[in-house]
Amino acid sequence: MRLWLTLISALVVSLTAAAQDPYARVREGDRMPAFEVEMTGGERLSSESLEGKVVWICLWASWCPSCRKEFKRLASNEEFAALREHSGFVFLPIAREENSATVVAWLRKKGYDYLSAVDPERSTYELFAEQEIPRNILVGPDGVVVHHSSAYSKTALGEIIDKAEKMLN
Repeated sequence: MRLWLTLISALVVSLTAAAQDPYARVREGDRMPAFEVEMTGGERLSSESLEGKVVWICLWASWCPSCRKEFKRLASNEEFAALREHSGFVFLPIAREENSATVVAWLRKKGYDYLSAVDPERSTYELFAEQEIPRNILVGPDGVVVHHSSAYSKTALGEIIDKAEKMLN
């Protein structure tokens, strides 16, 4: 019986390890790395200034089809709109390998009112992952990552919204 339990435990551990994102540099339970980004309006924002808030970092690009789907989905989500109104919540999209002019033009064209940061050299992105977008990282007010997912998924977006709501209530 012990042999079976040992084998089952080993299988569960190996499946869990395989399911983890091989490109993530920050995982759930890790502290958010220190960074500073430039917003499309020219001002600078640091991770330090986000302390005490629930922060949803969305690593994206305007040319990415999955990122476009994700932004469209978020724009029509009432729970997400309510989160953005909460003073303890920050939605921080960070456009990978794009400049402010490109990002502002795309956001305006689509009618999104999100402020975004730009990461033309990918230096902030590389603190969180090696590749793949969109990436969503939810950080609690204590600076600890509570969710990290890659690729567009309605389910993952719902999980992020639920986790953020719970931390804010």
